[in-house]
Amino acid sequence: SESSLLQLCKKRLISRGRLALLHLTIADNCITPGGIMQMLAAALALASSHAFVAPRSSTVRAPSSRLSSSVWYDAQPQRRALIAGNWKLNPSTAQDADALLALLASNVRTMAAPPEIVIFPPMPFLQTALEAVDGTGIAVGAQDISLEESGAFTGEVAASMVRSLGCDWALVGHSERRTLYDEGDDVCNQKVLRCLAQDGLKVILCVGETLEEYESDLLETIVSLQVRKGLAGVDVADADRIAIAYEPVWAIGTGKVATPEQAQAAHVAVRRALSEVLGAEAARRVRVQYGGSVTPESIDRLMAQPDVDGALVGGASLVAEKFSRICEFSAPTTPETTPPREITARVAVACANALGESPIWSQRDNTLYWVSAVEGELWRWNCEDAPYKIIPRFGTTLGFVAARAGGGLLLGGEDAILSLDETAREAVVLAAPPAEGNTRPNDGRVDRDGRMVMGMYNNYHRAGASQGEDNSGLYRFGADFEYEELLDYKFRVSNCCCFPADGRTVYFADTPTRKIYAFDYPKSGKPENRRLIWTQPPHWPGGPDGAQCDAEGMIWVALNGAGRVVRIDPATGAIDLVVHTPGCPTPTSCTFGGPDLDELFITTAARPAGGQLFRAKMPFGIKGLPEPEWQGGD
Repeated sequence: SESSLLQLCKKRLISRGRLALLHLTIADNCITPGGIMQMLAAALALASSHAFVAPRSSTVRAPSSRLSSSVWYDAQPQRRALIAGNWKLNPSTAQDADALLALLASNVRTMAAPPEIVIFPPMPFLQTALEAVDGTGIAVGAQDISLEESGAFTGEVAASMVRSLGCDWALVGHSERRTLYDEGDDVCNQKVLRCLAQDGLKVILCVGETLEEYESDLLETIVSLQVRKGLAGVDVADADRIAIAYEPVWAIGTGKVATPEQAQAAHVAVRRALSEVLGAEAARRVRVQYGGSVTPESIDRLMAQPDVDGALVGGASLVAEKFSRICEFSAPTTPETTPPREITARVAVACANALGESPIWSQRDNTLYWVSAVEGELWRWNCEDAPYKIIPRFGTTLGFVAARAGGGLLLGGEDAILSLDETAREAVVLAAPPAEGNTRPNDGRVDRDGRMVMGMYNNYHRAGASQGEDNSGLYRFGADFEYEELLDYKFRVSNCCCFPADGRTVYFADTPTRKIYAFDYPKSGKPENRRLIWTQPPHWPGGPDGAQCDAEGMIWVALNGAGRVVRIDPATGAIDLVVHTPGCPTPTSCTFGGPDLDELFITTAARPAGGQLFRAKMPFGIKGLPEPEWQGGD
């Protein structure tokens, strides 16, 4: 009877001190379908009221709307995070795949401590992917494999074939394979065994419940069944070659969202089932990923859950910057004790720049200068009169403007380095910029010794045949225009170049990597002792653009795409002040100005909404530093 079965379940829970799956064999005429559902619901309710108790380990429980979100092990081993990108039937061409791979490889090379990363491209791109990521630590896998190893099976690809290419992983049981191709647990099990029969080939088995199953409180029943049947016959010695991806099918394309707590509860259910199949010790080691529409905005909270060991990423894996941000998740442990202070900048000049850049304050002229880069325009403003463009069009894209000792300005153009005497109102060509592919001068500032430090920009870093190519350098020059390359590596987009008061440190960022580095900056010789001071959080869009130092040694960084400028302590990486640019998500650079250097001026880009010059009065006694002048002369 139902009551005797439930009593048996209760006795087993009490006597063994743990959850046990209750295997029931019921004759068709013993109970009605409705009774079976009631019995399952009752058993699930009973199971949900008891946490799994491992020997000599306490269990922490947190309430959930569906399941217990217990931490399965109080002292689980350190499982290395596994982030996988499933490209599905994308991108559409080999050229697009090459571009995506180049960007991804470049981004991963700059990561200080990346997780284990796997990408699953479509089958025709496997060889290309293997070659593109060679030396980066990124692994490549197949999205599916055949049930067969050889024979007359048109269109099929065997596990031995993908392994012989050099693939390290295979994906099995994805929800789309289960739904669109009617692949059940038995088929998934055969594919898992095919993979494990290949020396060194690892497998991710996908499990998850449908919306109907979820709403019937059958999550634990379904994922337990899928794990047990999918891993039937697997040797415990192969546990380290297996990962499980939990995909809540009901959270994909339904408008419903799984919370991190719901993900944790489901992962506990997966790990319980793993214990039944492989034993408790192996279940501790197997990594369980979450696969329900993971984004840069959701990854941090997901990875904070103790039983979430990574993510199976879909759409976001097709955008290199998004996937890289997911790979650089940071799972918070404790909230910051002191949240950053926040102020709001206001529009000072409605200049409608397409790409405002390189603001500097000249104390000699008591004037702010900046450029509108792609329009080739130079702007000035004394904070009182109407601003105006000194020369409407220079005929070249401008990267930076700097003040010259003795008066006048230095301009970095795509085609030439220019000198401008305002009195003559004519620009004089001083030199050609360094020749290195399709690049142009971008971010630049004068160092404290009066030399110009200029970084380059890969014009194709967003699109085109050279997408993702690291071909830009950081240069220093004086009056002789002998360009001295400062770094021993190339990059894509130079930004954040600035110097504190003593001039013995330089800050620098390659914007697509979203990381800012500090270097020791001696009076002579190249920068050295590179160290990471800050990485932009994954849930903030965009990347670090222009920057400036204040009198207290803090660095102010415009976060292009995130709609803010942040003040960072380079010693700790902590943010203590945020300046918002309301209505404009694209601040591009900043500097201090005004008679007392206590105002922050922020340039912006027009797309998607901006192009104005913003201004914020500094609180708390914060002031900037005088802008050095280039000592190169005429």
